[in-house]
Amino acid sequence: MSDDGPWLSVPQAVVLVATRDIELALGLTENNAALLVIKANQRIAVRTVIPLEANADDEQRRDALTRLREERAALRDDSLYLEAQEQLHRRLLAGVRTKASKTPGGPCESVDVVEFTRVELRGVDAIDKRTGAVMLYDLRINGVDLIETLWGRPISSAGSDLGQKPGQMHEHSSQEVEKWDCTGDPVPKLIDWARSTWGEDTKKLPNRGELLATFREQFGRVLGVSEKAMREVRRRLASQKARRGGAPLHRR
Repeated sequence: MSDDGPWLSVPQAVVLVATRDIELALGLTENNAALLVIKANQRIAVRTVIPLEANADDEQRRDALTRLREERAALRDDSLYLEAQEQLHRRLLAGVRTKASKTPGGPCESVDVVEFTRVELRGVDAIDKRTGAVMLYDLRINGVDLIETLWGRPISSAGSDLGQKPGQMHEHSSQEVEKWDCTGDPVPKLIDWARSTWGEDTKKLPNRGELLATFREQFGRVLGVSEKAMREVRRRLASQKARRGGAPLHRR
């Protein structure tokens, strides 16, 4: 593998994790760190669309408006950027080449993976979890390594995949994602999915944020599947466990 870049800023890497679109990530540029995060949020925002026939009557239009409001309310409770940032952090812990400065404007040097156990990502930097002080300034993530973790396959050189035309990598990623086929209320099928993934022992069931992150890594973003839906999945599974005589699931 080549030691070359591209080297992505944290917001660029978050966009890549969220969209699997390297061209979209590389096109994200801004000198101001705060504006860079804002632009990244805009790039990964989900557009909510409720299908409606052109000849729909008033009742159907009211139902569509109600569903639209419900979906938007669910998305407000679910920060797509922060979720993707957490996924990025997990991938850095798994081993992706990074570099950063230990002081503002200082020299850039390689970061040992163990350092990511003590920090969390914030803007373009990484801060100490306990004190909130910046530990790694202007953190950069190797795009080739990150793409390898996203697609689960080796890349021989930085130019082998990064030289593709815009949208090609995004199209490839969509082929890797399984299809989620469900109409109506997604919760019953989500319960079946949770059981098949974690078994009947509800103590092994992660919190709703981790449930959603795991689901989206497997199926991508699906309209109607949000933290609100995953919260209901946990509630119902806990209730079923209690009815069978088991201890109730601790709600986080």
